[in-house]
Amino acid sequence: MMTTLRSQMKTILWILVVAFLATIVFSWGMGGFKDREQPGILGMVNGDEVTLEKFELIARRKVEAEQRKEGGQLDADKQKQLREDVWDEQVERMLKMQEASRLGIEITDREIAHIVEFYPPNEIRSVESFQRDGQFDLNLYRQFLRRPEAASFLLQLEESVRNYLLEQKLLFQATSAADVTPEQIRDEVRRGTSTAKLRFVFVPNDKVEFDSSSATDEMLQRYYRLFPDRYKQYAQRRFAFVKFKVEPSGQDSIEVENEIEELLTELQSGADFEALARQRSEDAASAEKGGDLDWFGKGAMTPNFEEACLKAQIGEIVGPVQTKFGLHIIRVDEKKVEDGEPKMRAHHILLKYKASPDTRDEVYNTVYAFAQDVSQSGFDQSVAESNLSVDTTKAFSEAGYIAGLGRMRMAAEFCFNNPVGTASEIYPIPDGYVVLKIVEATDERVKPFDEVRDQIRRTLIKTLRQHRAAAAAAELRGQMGGPQDLEAVALAANYPVYVTDDSMKTEGKLPDGVRADKDFITKAFRLKEGELSDVIEGRNGAYVAVAEAKFDIEEDNVRANYPVVYINLVGKEQQAVAQNWVRELRIAADIKDYRYRYFRDF
Repeated sequence: MMTTLRSQMKTILWILVVAFLATIVFSWGMGGFKDREQPGILGMVNGDEVTLEKFELIARRKVEAEQRKEGGQLDADKQKQLREDVWDEQVERMLKMQEASRLGIEITDREIAHIVEFYPPNEIRSVESFQRDGQFDLNLYRQFLRRPEAASFLLQLEESVRNYLLEQKLLFQATSAADVTPEQIRDEVRRGTSTAKLRFVFVPNDKVEFDSSSATDEMLQRYYRLFPDRYKQYAQRRFAFVKFKVEPSGQDSIEVENEIEELLTELQSGADFEALARQRSEDAASAEKGGDLDWFGKGAMTPNFEEACLKAQIGEIVGPVQTKFGLHIIRVDEKKVEDGEPKMRAHHILLKYKASPDTRDEVYNTVYAFAQDVSQSGFDQSVAESNLSVDTTKAFSEAGYIAGLGRMRMAAEFCFNNPVGTASEIYPIPDGYVVLKIVEATDERVKPFDEVRDQIRRTLIKTLRQHRAAAAAAELRGQMGGPQDLEAVALAANYPVYVTDDSMKTEGKLPDGVRADKDFITKAFRLKEGELSDVIEGRNGAYVAVAEAKFDIEEDNVRANYPVVYINLVGKEQQAVAQNWVRELRIAADIKDYRYRYFRDF
């Protein structure tokens, strides 16, 4: 047994690392940050350091774990996303640990020892050395823990369990107030089981008589003073930039055309179309299906592609066909006419016009030379001397989405960590490279009243209309002595009466002329058969309704489903509370992201 355990020690330790990858991050260093230029510091979270060494270690392990799962190398975009995930997970867990410390949440050695000894994670339970007859054997596992060679394993497991328990206690405290009402449980049980026929009068918010001048300037000012956070603008930046686009050269295009001709020759010589599509097609969506595009009708494809399919005989291989996507080889498999319109099923192989590595290197060399000039002579002078055109971005936040350029997280971090006038090195974008200069920095602020006056006015008018619609519905309701009066009162006031299907469900469609309104339907389904409602305020207006017919849930059904529904609803509520809580922690935190100093490939 000991020989087997020793032989599997590396496997056991690796499983542990992967299983607790997220929680390992939780325990990163907590030293003070004295010098912003200190090497090896990737960021700060409320003064606590995120080190480059540990970030790269965990990111590498995460990429390796995903590659084992996928059974091959990950593309560059997937690796970038995993590195981004590691950063976000690190920041979140450090914030949670700091919050746990602030709240005085502790984990005792006794708690850790109990979990480690009696409740190891599933990844540990699956290790063959801890199993007997295919089942986890607690005694074998406990015997192993007492071996000297298990010391390193045990320390790592204890630390991971400590962090896991700490996070669970913190989440429990943060979400302890999450609860649901009996009425919410009944509403959930009703979904898909209860049906009703509703008759109702509807007063739309946007149809009531309303004098917009009643939203006075004094009211707007008062609303602005009451809700200033609604008009908060986070810090923003803008930069000027020179863009160097990477486009296929004439030679690159010739090479793609030669390649598509070679494929066409192979196919005409009897090569398997589906196999070549899987190997060579650059349409990722269809390539894994052997190039199958399934059935499509007129207008579903680009004109050139559609015309080629219409002219082709069934089984004929045609091409190359040029579209905005590149060059296609097409095989039409079936044709039919449906509702008077032609439909086709086809396979295709796509090769895209793209820049070769040599072309990309040539563009990069040009960008590099320009960036060197900028570092010596400055951005403006280098632009003038090179006779290059300069664009300027719209204002953007630290999140890094920049109109016209896409998501540029590293470039955004550069702009938020350097003064106006600073020029950057080279940043890649999907279709090339940019070199930029920060031209404007705006601090976080509450927008001045004059800037948001029209926005407040629209909000206030909408609110006043909702109140007016509810008041009009209340006036109608006051004239109704019972359900039998709804139609007469509504028609006398020139409001139409709507009737739903005989067996409408809670997810059903309201009659034509009434937009979907979940709030109204949920409350209307609480009515008993023959009951006239009070005013129901929905999203789009106010209602008065009668449940003309009702097939409701049995009380026994409610009681039988109560525990499961309660647990599911509370779980959703806790998840929402936890997400909002973490979001608030991030908003309030002082997070410094220095990744732009170490990575350009984001």
